Amino acid sequence: MKKNAAMTRSDGSPASRSRAAQWRRRSLDVLRSDVVAGRARGPEPPRAWAGRLRQLVEASRRAEAGPSWWSPMTAYFGSVETRTDTPEYRWDGMTRLRRHDRPLVFFQFTLAGWGLFELYGKPARRLPPGTAFFAVVPSRHRYYLPEASPGWTFGWIGIYHPYLIQRIARQVAATGPVLQLPPQSALAAIATRLVRGAFRKDFRDRFEVELALFELTLAFERMAQQLRDPDGERERLLDELRSRVLANPREPIAIDALAADRGMSRSHFSHDFHARTGLSPARFMTEVRIQEAARMLVATRAPLKQIAAEWGFANANHFGKVFRRFQHQSPAVYRRAIG
Repeated sequence: MKKNAAMTRSDGSPASRSRAAQWRRRSLDVLRSDVVAGRARGPEPPRAWAGRLRQLVEASRRAEAGPSWWSPMTAYFGSVETRTDTPEYRWDGMTRLRRHDRPLVFFQFTLAGWGLFELYGKPARRLPPGTAFFAVVPSRHRYYLPEASPGWTFGWIGIYHPYLIQRIARQVAATGPVLQLPPQSALAAIATRLVRGAFRKDFRDRFEVELALFELTLAFERMAQQLRDPDGERERLLDELRSRVLANPREPIAIDALAADRGMSRSHFSHDFHARTGLSPARFMTEVRIQEAARMLVATRAPLKQIAAEWGFANANHFGKVFRRFQHQSPAVYRRAIG
């Protein structure tokens, strides 16, 4: 299995279970490959990152295939690598998936040496230790090892969880894919835990895995928020509108009414809200409804018609169309995969 490995749909059938078992075997081959850090000489890490690298190299020596429930949809995949193979190490976010492959997101953080990350049409950014990026696939980006680099040692994980992809993609769109990663930050700690777990599979169950993936996402969002909104105005606006939606989820909220509450015109309010949050009011309200509907899909066996009505959608068909736009799959598929 390569780092851009395809993830096929899981429906619980014998064929699906066979594919998942094959994926685990191929994943184990990657975790034992020659590019895993510590197998060959690579660039020296700075002192601040040397301890984390040693921890991950040690974990890589005891790689496990994992339990039967370990699959891309219920877990994730990842590794720690040292790459010196210029120009072979090069990934393009618009060409790495095949036609029927699911979207996914990668998180990668540098431990030693450096590589380059670029958005289409933008200058490449150097990624030394203490930097990281989220790469949503597909999207218009590439990252690679240039000839001038002494090598690049990094940890990475790949996530197929549709809800988390949506949240990460939204944050990347608002604040960019590249970020500074202090070695003692919460994001560095949970990323290290997840890379170690990719080798050791030392989670109690799939719920603990999902919790760790949510912690990664929340650490990213919190870090981005602190940099962008140190006074917390963005979150206050979002929390206020979220509360309005949740107070009466069956009824739509008119943008004109929201604007009037703040003494603004509709256009002024929409522009101000977008400038402060990076989102339009209408899109954010729809996201809140979809998020809550997704939780109801997993937590209950309520029919789609009932869930649609509970969260303000015209009917089950309308709910399905909007859900697919945000989650990249139908409500029924989401319920089977996550529930």
